[in-house]
Amino acid sequence: MKRLLLPLLLGAALPALAEPFTLLETREPNIAALERYEVATPMVPYAGAAKAAFPQGLPLAVGSGLRFKGYEKATSALEFWSLTDRGPNVDSPDVADGKGKRASKVFAVPDYTPTITQLRVSLAEKAEVTKTLPLKQNGKPISGRPIAPGQVGASGELGLGEQLAALAYDASGLDPEGIDVDAAGNLWIVDEYGPFIVKVDGKSGEILQRYAPGQGLPAELAARQPNRGFEGVAVTPAGKVVAIVQSTLDVDGKTRNDALFTRIVELDPKTGAVRQFAYPVSAHFKKTGDMKLGDIVALSDTQFAVIEQGKDKDKRMHNDIVLLDLAAATDISGKQLADGRALEYGDAAALAAAGVQPVRKKTAIDLRALGWTAEKSEGLALVDGSTLAVINDNDFGVASELRGSSLKLDELRVADGKLVDKQGRAQAGASLGVAANGESTQLWLITLQKPLKELLQ
Repeated sequence: MKRLLLPLLLGAALPALAEPFTLLETREPNIAALERYEVATPMVPYAGAAKAAFPQGLPLAVGSGLRFKGYEKATSALEFWSLTDRGPNVDSPDVADGKGKRASKVFAVPDYTPTITQLRVSLAEKAEVTKTLPLKQNGKPISGRPIAPGQVGASGELGLGEQLAALAYDASGLDPEGIDVDAAGNLWIVDEYGPFIVKVDGKSGEILQRYAPGQGLPAELAARQPNRGFEGVAVTPAGKVVAIVQSTLDVDGKTRNDALFTRIVELDPKTGAVRQFAYPVSAHFKKTGDMKLGDIVALSDTQFAVIEQGKDKDKRMHNDIVLLDLAAATDISGKQLADGRALEYGDAAALAAAGVQPVRKKTAIDLRALGWTAEKSEGLALVDGSTLAVINDNDFGVASELRGSSLKLDELRVADGKLVDKQGRAQAGASLGVAANGESTQLWLITLQKPLKELLQ
């Protein structure tokens, strides 16, 4: 399939925003001010089956990562780096594959190019996308389609078009989920497929280097759950690149819901040295695999702020900002349990016997208590010592819509481009489409009463 650099319609008419800026009330003692901005974004051209519902295209989803860039000289507006993920995609049934099955996603714009963006926040006025920088490999735009089975970074997912036909794989495909910048101006992004750490030219969008499991990164990271690879990245003051795996590793397909930690990876780009640390799963999750980390931002060389989210044992959604310190944590690279198995198999006693000291962490801010409602708080940035910015991923404003069937998506399969039940029986009249999810992109500025680092004490 030919890869296209799809233009973003920066000048297109946008849907009216309810309130470009709102000063929110809060009674939280640690919060001095709370501001909410509806982000005005360009539109992604869309010509699919649901075009009538999206006559202007799909709103660009810029909330997969966030990092403070600086103040605009002329206006003192805040400027941020942000980025999109792999593009407009929605949930779909597994694809029947002989006697087995493969996970799938429907890509509403199959040739979409994952894009780095810049945001401007005019304080107490508005937030908007000002620049876009599509990612390139060897001068050619990449796509967000999955990587073929057998290649490094393959997730086992199969991309489908809206008519449920299989799409071509992309050996250069990326699913970006975090961004930061180093002292030389290079951008660093992470991805969910590999999971990869990628160095990018900040002016051209050209991919300069790609670190992968077994190729500069620990081979065990290939056991990340599909669509749960790296979710955030931070460059420390010393220049180390720190990436977080969204959820627990699924070693041999057996540990995703029982492993007591997910992994933090620290890469030194100057030497290639890598360290790994154990980030413990919070006790309120029923299954450990329910925890999902979002973005990460460096407060120092060892202290960080992380978004931790997911539904707890009582089905309550959490979106928490958690502070953590790596200073006393064990480098778990090369460590195993006493019986030779991966650390992910171990209970607390076995991990302690293996000499694993996890990172120290402390919940600092409950976003839900502040009125946050979006499921995916995926971007986190530190404007100054006491001001945070948080942004959500609105999935390009789309969700899947199953029509003409009493079954649920996970009770169906795709076979030869048709919807069938698990027994292979055709579902006459059933169809899967793309519908609006009604979610906008919001950026919140949270001003604390005291510096964020002090909350870790």
